[in-house]
Amino acid sequence: MKKLKPISRILILLSALSMISAYYVPLWEILMWAPQYPEGLSMKIWIDNLTGDVRIISALNHYIGMKHIEVSMFPEFKYMVYIVGTMIAIGVLTAIVNRRLMLVLFATVIVAGGIAALVDFYVWGYDYGHNLDPTAPIVVPGMSYQPPLIGTKQLLNFTAYSGPAIGGWIFLVSGIMAIGALIFEIYKSKMEKKKITTAMIILLCLSLAACKAEPEPLQFGKDGCHACKMTLMDNKFGAELVTSKGKIYKFDDANCMLNFYNSGMVHADEMKEILIVDFSKPGKLIDARNALYVKSESIKSPMASNVAAFESNEDLKKLNDEWNGILLSWGELQTQFK
Repeated sequence: MKKLKPISRILILLSALSMISAYYVPLWEILMWAPQYPEGLSMKIWIDNLTGDVRIISALNHYIGMKHIEVSMFPEFKYMVYIVGTMIAIGVLTAIVNRRLMLVLFATVIVAGGIAALVDFYVWGYDYGHNLDPTAPIVVPGMSYQPPLIGTKQLLNFTAYSGPAIGGWIFLVSGIMAIGALIFEIYKSKMEKKKITTAMIILLCLSLAACKAEPEPLQFGKDGCHACKMTLMDNKFGAELVTSKGKIYKFDDANCMLNFYNSGMVHADEMKEILIVDFSKPGKLIDARNALYVKSESIKSPMASNVAAFESNEDLKKLNDEWNGILLSWGELQTQFK
């Protein structure tokens, strides 16, 4: 399970501890104004009690058939202290345990608790405003007096308001902090995954680049022949074999290259490029399979293959008039050194 970021743990702890205020300040309030009560009437709903102008509001409501408002009509007061205590404990435990799964649980409990509280208040308000005494002094047929869930509502000559008190606002901020911490954790997790994915792509690209099968120039006087271990010295001779995995083998003469080629150390399917130096253009590597070859005792190659390679038939003819050598194709050349 993933651990939380330090800032998330701080937010969660603040969120949990701020809910302790629920035991000391009202959570909800209902306010009422009318011409005869210009200063207004208020009822504060606490975690386990009702305060304010409860008796006056209850007496007024009784005239239109509503029940007397008493603490006993709210069974929620008996267990609200335990529900809030459990929420605080889950929050503190989340900060201590330092696991994202606990944060999901904490945020879920806060959201579920808030929704449940609103639903419960709506159900109470509906019953309180609709279940009227038909023998009440004032009866308006078809009229109901359900208080607003949130906001204001006109009830006869009274304007009623319902909304969070200071404790409710603190609970709202607590929930925002918990949900904010969860969103932050999800965002950071996605960013980390993105970084990991990007890093993997970069590493893959670097790996592919490192394994890219590309030939490289022969460095005469520095490179050594893979077969005979001699240093490449004559830039009119030399060969290079490149595998599909990017491995490069260098040789100082055609026979060294062909002996390796025919050895089976590298399978023919793995040989991406077979190159040989053009005798008429010292140091230039050309495709060995399409090159033209001359074999003559007059050709003094490093390891006595007596073979020179050419890309151009014209260049070959100019020199072969002097050598009077045997012309060979790539396939014929291979048989010379099996």
